[in-house]
Amino acid sequence: MKNWDDLRYLIAVHKTGSMSAAARLLDTNPATVSRRLGRLGEALGFDLFVKTPEGWVANEAISDLIESATNFENEIVTYLNAKSDQDQPSSGTITIGCPPAISTYVLYPALNQFLVDWPNVSMVFNSQMFTEALGENDMIVVPVRPTQGRLVVRNVGRMRMNVFCYPDSPRTGIWIGLNRAHEPQPPMQKAREIMGGGDPYFRVETLHEVANMVKSTRLPGLMPNVAATREEGLEKFDPESRDIESQMYLCFHETRRKDPLLRAVADWVIAQFNATSDL
Repeated sequence: MKNWDDLRYLIAVHKTGSMSAAARLLDTNPATVSRRLGRLGEALGFDLFVKTPEGWVANEAISDLIESATNFENEIVTYLNAKSDQDQPSSGTITIGCPPAISTYVLYPALNQFLVDWPNVSMVFNSQMFTEALGENDMIVVPVRPTQGRLVVRNVGRMRMNVFCYPDSPRTGIWIGLNRAHEPQPPMQKAREIMGGGDPYFRVETLHEVANMVKSTRLPGLMPNVAATREEGLEKFDPESRDIESQMYLCFHETRRKDPLLRAVADWVIAQFNATSDL
């Protein structure tokens, strides 16, 4: 294979699951991504991806190739992030996928100090809820411990949730919850139990959006404790209900274990969890 650069397009589509997202990741256009994959597919003799309702899924025949190419990419990134004279990061960008409630209430408040400590290191934050895969992220913080993939997984703490409301909120069974995709998760199951078994009247994608809608409508809703404690007047819908607890896990590919830039950001994330007392 003469065009080794085509492997970048293979990895990008595998990470993101779509041609358009891969194009954004590579700063190009979907037509170029499709053309590059077509050329690589011709060289290998079969289609690389299969279109499914969930996106483009890699042909099982190239699973070993994807793993090798991903490992190589991660090792190159680690090498470039490491300085020859000392094991300290100097500059670069780390992409973090995590629930918006975590980024908003745990990580964002500490960014000013991060700029002081690491003035040449930037971060990109992507919203990510229960997905276990890294996707286009260098690391993820998720409430589901990944069971597949060659990942380093670190338990960074827990996030507590409950159904919160205002003293004057209606108690008619109308409440705010997450979209149906999150229905099987324990937080939604417990919230439904607290609210008497009925469906949410309004549904949104993230807990952070629930918190904003609770403030706007004054309806009860499933919220992280860290959000509720920072809004005056909010209280538990059922004072006797036990908090819903989700363990949070920080994960990254094992080939990035020695990457000083990723390690520095991972240590910073863990430090913010330790410093946030109302999680």
